[in-house]
Amino acid sequence: MSPTCTIPYEVLLEFSNDTPDAATMQVLRREGGGPGTTGGPQAGPVIFLHQGEGISLVLTAGIAYKYAIRQHPREADLSVKIWSDAQCRLSDVFKAPPTAHCCRVDDGVPLTEGITATPKASSSASTQRQAGRRQHDRR
Repeated sequence: MSPTCTIPYEVLLEFSNDTPDAATMQVLRREGGGPGTTGGPQAGPVIFLHQGEGISLVLTAGIAYKYAIRQHPREADLSVKIWSDAQCRLSDVFKAPPTAHCCRVDDGVPLTEGITATPKASSSASTQRQAGRRQHDRR
């Protein structure tokens, strides 16, 4: 039986905005603040990324993290639970179908687990659908 590492270690998530438009990345954290706490997600700090900018996030390997990604009018939730360094491009987040793994490891091979993008309906699209329903109901 081979030994396993039980000591927490850090990994890097390199997130880059490779699109022509600015975007925001908001940390979503659980109530109580730390990993493993109970309660729903709460909004944390917002990171603004211009075209071509990126950010390297230091994460604890194997711990689940969640981020809200916004680039008007698109929105997506990014769920991250990685065991080694990974890269993620904004263009991959928004071209991914719901719940598909979207990002790439350093060697460019698509991940099969670890980073998942879930596109959300934008609030403006939701508002337009509601207005359309109200008009339909009046007829």
